[in-house]
Amino acid sequence: MTTDNHNQITTADAAALRWPQSASDDAAAAGGGEADGSGTGAAAPLPGKGNGRPLRQLLRNLRSGVRISLALRTDADRLCATPGALALLAVADFVLNLSVSFLLVGGGGSFSYPAVPSFFFHLPLLLCFGLLAGCVLSRPSLVTVIPVALVALSIPIELAHALIERMAQLRQLEWLADYLVAPNYYRFFWWWIVAAFIFLLRLKPGASARQRITVLLLFLVLVLPPLWFFPRADLWVSAAESGESGELHLTEEVLAAQARLLDGRLAGLLPGKKGVSDLYFVGFAGDATQDVFLKELRAAEGLFNKRFGTFERSVVLANNPKSGTTVPFASAGNLERAISGVGKVMNRDEDVLFLYLTSHGSREHELAVSNPPLELNDVTPEKLRRMLKNSGVTWKVLVVSACYAGGFIDPLKDDHSLIITAADESHESFGCGYGEEFTWFGQAYLDEALRSTFSFTEAFETARETIRQWEEEQGETPSNPQIWMGKAMGEKLAVLEKQLAERSGGAGEAQ
Repeated sequence: MTTDNHNQITTADAAALRWPQSASDDAAAAGGGEADGSGTGAAAPLPGKGNGRPLRQLLRNLRSGVRISLALRTDADRLCATPGALALLAVADFVLNLSVSFLLVGGGGSFSYPAVPSFFFHLPLLLCFGLLAGCVLSRPSLVTVIPVALVALSIPIELAHALIERMAQLRQLEWLADYLVAPNYYRFFWWWIVAAFIFLLRLKPGASARQRITVLLLFLVLVLPPLWFFPRADLWVSAAESGESGELHLTEEVLAAQARLLDGRLAGLLPGKKGVSDLYFVGFAGDATQDVFLKELRAAEGLFNKRFGTFERSVVLANNPKSGTTVPFASAGNLERAISGVGKVMNRDEDVLFLYLTSHGSREHELAVSNPPLELNDVTPEKLRRMLKNSGVTWKVLVVSACYAGGFIDPLKDDHSLIITAADESHESFGCGYGEEFTWFGQAYLDEALRSTFSFTEAFETARETIRQWEEEQGETPSNPQIWMGKAMGEKLAVLEKQLAERSGGAGEAQ
């Protein structure tokens, strides 16, 4: 065997190539080992053997993980890389996530059993990578050294993410939440990748450029793609994440009902009458994880059927485990079919469509459409504009009850529309919490203001003032509800409001 530094195998690696016969044999092997880098010839700790008790091994690996995360030079021989130490580190990672997620969510959450397998998904990948890297660098002990190092690296990064997540719960720092999206296996994935690259480049100081490039390519091919596309869920989740009413089960009964529900509702719509301005109602509750959207939609449908004459002129779409057999799913495709179906039966010259959309909203101005285990597309302003254009509907009142809903206004503007949103394009709206009956906007606009007027604009002004008072009392950042009306639509609504009042027996009468 040559003594060239490029090909030298350490005593630790020599020990990894044989089956240890006894503790004394391993100690003897260590005594003749490679220098620890100080030039004294002292034996380096064996990655194949533990150095002290399990807790001491764990603390040693955690300290090394902090050093690696800070891109500090960390000798691989300083890691305790026995199989037991790796298992203990994986358990520590598991317990850490459970503890931190519990502290962030609180006692109102629940343990997520489906998330458990994901916490051990990475170990076979890292072991396989360690085995191949050990072959490339002629260091067999890397089969456990590399997994220990990379798992230990992830723990301080996860803690940093959790600390910032806790800070983001403060109202003054809520903007930090935009930087905490974790679509990959590890939080702050780019940090983890860069730190891992630096550690791998330093694994064997005397390695050739070809060896180092090969190791990095193995890392890029074997480890990064699975961890990039496979996010790891938290072990303790809030009721909103786990679903307030559980998760939809796609039973034969649900599938059979969904096959006929929307067709039945569209087939039962009454046609418009010439010379009369009728109102048609389409409601959409996009998010299944919280019951408030379904509750708000049902209340809206009841109000419009009774007070605004939309009985047999209404279609509602909702995502919720409770309504899988009674209400058509709220998908983008079903919304397009519903609007198109209404457009075919209404008198387009005289009748008005009232479209009410309620769900979570994003800073990118996308209305959330979620109904696990289904994978559904969100609704964007551009998609909604296309749906309305293709339907042929002329007169329309569009209400979007969601955070950042103001982003829907500009893309949907025209002379024949009234557009109302629960917030402007850069602020959140409130009230979509566990156990709520209405969002704040839904309660102020639907449950209060529209019960005493037939004017959609007057009701908005009343609701906006009510919401302003609630936000001031609760110390919330103003949501700034928005309204925009086309010139022709103002004249049309004046006619519609007069007819609605005459039919009800008196304007302003509460019902």
